[in-house]
Amino acid sequence: MAGKPLNRLELRRQSDAAEPLDPMEDEAEEVVDDSEDDDGGEAKKKKKAKAPAKPKVKAVKAVKPAARMRIVWTVMNDAFKAIATFEYAQKDAAEAKAAEMIARGKGTHFVMKSKEPMPDNAPGLGAAIPRSEVAPPQAAVKEAAAAAVDEDDEAEDEEESELDNEEEPDEE
Repeated sequence: MAGKPLNRLELRRQSDAAEPLDPMEDEAEEVVDDSEDDDGGEAKKKKKAKAPAKPKVKAVKAVKPAARMRIVWTVMNDAFKAIATFEYAQKDAAEAKAAEMIARGKGTHFVMKSKEPMPDNAPGLGAAIPRSEVAPPQAAVKEAAAAAVDEDDEAEDEEESELDNEEEPDEE
């Protein structure tokens, strides 16, 4: 038969009333026992408790930025040997080269994308891409010229009015 479960509060009072165990007392008794020597000779030195091991700090090496890569079209043979490489924008030329190699009877050739490191002299991120300048439409040129003429006329009018104000004599 199963007994009646004990009252939780009663068990708590009993554990609080009991004398708490001191873990340091047990270690102190072991150290005293080790120091006694049965031979009557010199007493053994007390053993020191080992200090907790400190975690080793690994030297952090400077992280090199990943090499910039670019995608190129590579003409490959059936042994995966690169025959020729073409810029990404020249896919048609790469396919034509592969078709030419097949037509010559040089075996199976195909075009595949591959990554290669960018050259050192390549423009950096955000570099200006050279573009040919497009001439603005004639209407825009005429409007800009008319606006410049209007600004010049206004500036001359302001200068004249300032000079007129300075030349007026004071009447006393």
